[in-house]
Amino acid sequence: MSSAHGGTAQRQHPSGGSDHRVQFYEDPSFLFDVVAKFLDAGFKEGEPAVVIASEAHAEGFTARLKALGFEVERALEDGRLVLLDARATLARFMVDGLPDWSRFQQVIGEVLDRSHRAAGGRRVRAFGEMVDLLLKAQNPKAALLLEEQWNELGKSHPFGLLCAYALGGFQTQEDARVFQDVCGAHAHVSPTEAYSGVPADELRLREVAVLQQRSKMLEAEIEYRKRIEKELLVAVRLRDDFLSIAGHELRTPLMALQLQLHSLTRLAREVGDARVQERLDRARRQVERLGTLTEDLLDVVRISEGRLVLQAEECDLAALVLEGVDRASEEVTRSGCQLRVLVDQPTWGRWDRSRLEQVVTNLLSNALKYGAGKPVEVMVKASRDRARLVIKDHGIGVPLDAQARIFDRFERAVSTNNYGGLGLGLWIARQGVEAHGGIIRVESEPGSGATFTVELPCNPG
Repeated sequence: MSSAHGGTAQRQHPSGGSDHRVQFYEDPSFLFDVVAKFLDAGFKEGEPAVVIASEAHAEGFTARLKALGFEVERALEDGRLVLLDARATLARFMVDGLPDWSRFQQVIGEVLDRSHRAAGGRRVRAFGEMVDLLLKAQNPKAALLLEEQWNELGKSHPFGLLCAYALGGFQTQEDARVFQDVCGAHAHVSPTEAYSGVPADELRLREVAVLQQRSKMLEAEIEYRKRIEKELLVAVRLRDDFLSIAGHELRTPLMALQLQLHSLTRLAREVGDARVQERLDRARRQVERLGTLTEDLLDVVRISEGRLVLQAEECDLAALVLEGVDRASEEVTRSGCQLRVLVDQPTWGRWDRSRLEQVVTNLLSNALKYGAGKPVEVMVKASRDRARLVIKDHGIGVPLDAQARIFDRFERAVSTNNYGGLGLGLWIARQGVEAHGGIIRVESEPGSGATFTVELPCNPG
């Protein structure tokens, strides 16, 4: 038999001898009523029933049948009613994520044949929601293929089939195409309770008109969003181009300014002018900060364009951290933080030295900025094939709703009025860590500081 691939080939009414219909629903209680009436109508004509449903839904159907005066237990005993668990039944004929035609024939065909014979050759009424399970499992291809197999089985077995789908399973534009294919696989389509319950034809026509208007509105909204998305992509490209140009243009005067400051600092030391040397030191720190910001902007462009290439070499994370702490000595003094460094032993791995130095610098600067005046702990640990860097401060902390966001580009958890920066340091750190196959995370509560942990693959000890 043929296979369904989720395209448009299924949109014609299915052929075969079966009566294949679908019911969409929002509230399960509405589905219980529909299925109970569908089965009860068959029982009154002497038709047996096969129900393939979840346990919860099966209980809902049988409760509604009992409310209609039907003796469910007796029907189960004499075979007029067969209840099968949808998930367990589905598992019996699924192969590599798709329903196997020969197994489906064997499993479902035998159940239908037994009911057909037990009822003296009368047509069987079947209800199934296995297709809905497949759709909820993000497997629309299997759901559509199963619908096709039901249609194929209907050519050799006399049954009427009612399928059910929760309308909430169709949310996206791709889902809309699947929805159309589902409708095309059935001879009869019934909308949800919002429209099935409209009593008069005139009111139905009004509701259809409203739906048509909403459909047009959604189509227009989709087109608008597509246009906005294209414009945003162009804007991002222009922004990245600007950042690249600005970063490269700033580099040249910054290098010249650094050379001049270096020469002036040496001259101030020779003449012994402490006041001038102090002012030059302040200027040097600001130039270094400007240089760091420039490199961050260039990193944005490199990472966005996929040009973050690692230059891996054997290096010791513990030594890198100690060097980073030494470079930050002036920043530690200005912050008023008491820095405690715990490094047990060398921790070796094949890493990009400059990128890990950047990670250490960014996380340490972050801790000193937001934990100013309070202790900061830096730890390096190794266990088996993982190296761990932990930097903990006791500052303002990070709110729970911002803990994932702070690792995004240009995102911040605090106001720029109180703390400077571009909101790039943690994003760049995350990119560097993940490029090594590692992870970075934060644990924090507002007012209780923050603990940033980096885990990297390393050489087993």
